[in-house]
Amino acid sequence: MIDTEVKVHDNFALEFKIGFITNKNPKDINEFQINTWMFLPNSLDINRSTYKKSDFYRDVKNNLRLITPVYSLEEILKTGRGPLPRLQKAMDALVLDPTDESLTESYVYQIKMLVCIVKSALRRHVQIINRTTSDEKVVSHIQAYISNVREIALRYREKWDELTKPDITKQQQDFFLFGDDFLGNIIEQYAFQIMKLLDGNPALNEIRTELYKLIEDEREHKKKRGFMLLEKGNEKHNSLVITQRNILKKFVESDLFLQIIRKKDGLFAEQFYYSVAAGIAMIFATLISFFATLRFGNFTTDLFVILVFSYMFKDRIKDMMRYYFSSKLGKKYFDSKLKLSIRKQEIGWIKEAFDFIEENKLPEEVRNIRARSPLVEAENQVYDEKIILYRKWVNLSKEEIEKYKEYRLSGINDITRFHLINFTQKMDNPYIPLHLPNAENGYETIEGNKVYSLYFIIQCQSDEDEYYKKYRILFDRNGINDVSELN
Repeated sequence: MIDTEVKVHDNFALEFKIGFITNKNPKDINEFQINTWMFLPNSLDINRSTYKKSDFYRDVKNNLRLITPVYSLEEILKTGRGPLPRLQKAMDALVLDPTDESLTESYVYQIKMLVCIVKSALRRHVQIINRTTSDEKVVSHIQAYISNVREIALRYREKWDELTKPDITKQQQDFFLFGDDFLGNIIEQYAFQIMKLLDGNPALNEIRTELYKLIEDEREHKKKRGFMLLEKGNEKHNSLVITQRNILKKFVESDLFLQIIRKKDGLFAEQFYYSVAAGIAMIFATLISFFATLRFGNFTTDLFVILVFSYMFKDRIKDMMRYYFSSKLGKKYFDSKLKLSIRKQEIGWIKEAFDFIEENKLPEEVRNIRARSPLVEAENQVYDEKIILYRKWVNLSKEEIEKYKEYRLSGINDITRFHLINFTQKMDNPYIPLHLPNAENGYETIEGNKVYSLYFIIQCQSDEDEYYKKYRILFDRNGINDVSELN
């Protein structure tokens, strides 16, 4: 199964979060294909000549990570094989032998997984609150949220006393504090997010005090532990807090990120066909030399001129054949192949390719989904849209993924950021003057925003299903204005 989500990452970057979820049979090799067509206005002057493969891959940034194991806030608090009991087991083993590196590694891993699972659970609970329409249920969800969050934080932090024994090293204690700090950050983050989502909603008035108390209690705990806090009006200090939090986030999520080895796809085939191209050119030059020698003999002026011309044509033939084979290989092979590993254990690969395509090469389904308005279609007949196709072919082994540690992992997330800054270079000014009639002065001037539309059509194919999604991005020289999914 493939799960897709598109959102704005910053002013000039889109974020495509695509989850590749493996099926239940551990012996199966799961294959997924993602085809993304991008339709660009001609006025942006983005085409084969101005926008190369290297430009595209410079604008694309991929983060590949394992999908966080799914637990609700209630399930995190349950006994059994949940993240809290797993952490307790790892800590008990560490206390018995703090010098064992493998026990330290397991202890750190359980801290990271716990706080990552909590973060994922908080995000899903906030999404539930956002989708709830009844004020009474909203208040109930938030009260359950606050209660569970407090209990999770308490159960984690009360384990600190076990790490105050003399044999436990300062570094081992720091790892626990890193998890504590990150836990406080995400509790604050999602409490503020709930307040923002419910701004103007009467339900917030009933629960605002409790949310505020939750945040204040977290800040008091941070002060007690000596963690960095944001300070109003202190920009320099706050910049350091942001940097520290970003480093902390990368640390706690590091065990979920995959190791990637990037290689050129079809390298052997490319070199083989290039050798064939050189061979064909050499055959041509050799035949010309052979027949010229028979016709004019050795060491004559005519032979010399013919050999020079044959050498010139040999190089042109070789380059033409290389170009021909390159175009044929581009249809069969991808630009690159990414081998995916978890701690040197290969779990699969991703192949990706980029190219401009002509409209007559579009699948009928995609052409129908694009469905331009009559005016845009009329313009397209004169100033045709440019179409980019970005392909991905994903191959994952569920059996290899499930060998990783103790948690059952369902697949991987491919988080791709696509930066649009290069697309804005030839845009007009974002604001243009417009005029309206005015009884007193005859006219009045207002300001209009000139935006450009970029359409994405994404085809998702897996062993289980196939579907399409269409998105429209409105942006101008100042950045992205809106992203919307179209039916």
